[in-house]
Amino acid sequence: MLILDFDGVIADAFTECAVVTHYADHDPATVAAKPIAELAAAMPAGFVTRFRTVRTYARLLDDFMVARDPAAASIRGQEDFEALAARIPGPRLDALARGATAVRAALRERRRTEWLDLHTLYPGIAGLLRRHSGRGTSIVTAKDEESVWEILAHHGLDVTVAQVVGTCSDKRTAVRRIAVADGLPPDAVTFIDDHITNALAVRDTGATSLWAWWGYHTPEHVERAVARKQRRVYLPELAELTA
Repeated sequence: MLILDFDGVIADAFTECAVVTHYADHDPATVAAKPIAELAAAMPAGFVTRFRTVRTYARLLDDFMVARDPAAASIRGQEDFEALAARIPGPRLDALARGATAVRAALRERRRTEWLDLHTLYPGIAGLLRRHSGRGTSIVTAKDEESVWEILAHHGLDVTVAQVVGTCSDKRTAVRRIAVADGLPPDAVTFIDDHITNALAVRDTGATSLWAWWGYHTPEHVERAVARKQRRVYLPELAELTA
């Protein structure tokens, strides 16, 4: 069984994620009234630079909100990122995450073609999904389920996936549940994620966990992966994942 992360493994959606983060405290209908290219161009350069840094640390939509803090320009490592994340009040963080989700939904509905075009498949991913079609491939992701299904359908890949577990913050538990539901032991699962924390957490279940080298990561993530002897997978190797 193959289980994949979405953003950073199947598709790259840097601009889309930056847009919903920047406009998370705006009225969704007002935001969606403008072309996405215009919304993206209006984002301050400083925010985009901060978001580029934050994206390498983020696992969840909530984590993206750190980029809204000007202090994120000074992030030099995981400790800095976690300190900034911790200082966002819980209610404020929840409100921003809800706002970003609402903006995403409004753009998906009112700017559908533009929104879909912001999600670019990584090379080799379409072939991988098609080769595994009918084998119970699943996606476990922090992105919402509806968005994932629409993006897959846009690329003609919705028929290759059996299920999507969206808005997921605990991938280890999700992978275990999927395996149990299919009557499979953990070692029958191959899992791919670009965030080292997720890759290591799922590896602890006994699954074959692969760290996607083409996604988002930091030098500290590389050090952690080396220390834990975490196996990487590279885009050219995807053709070999046919079992």
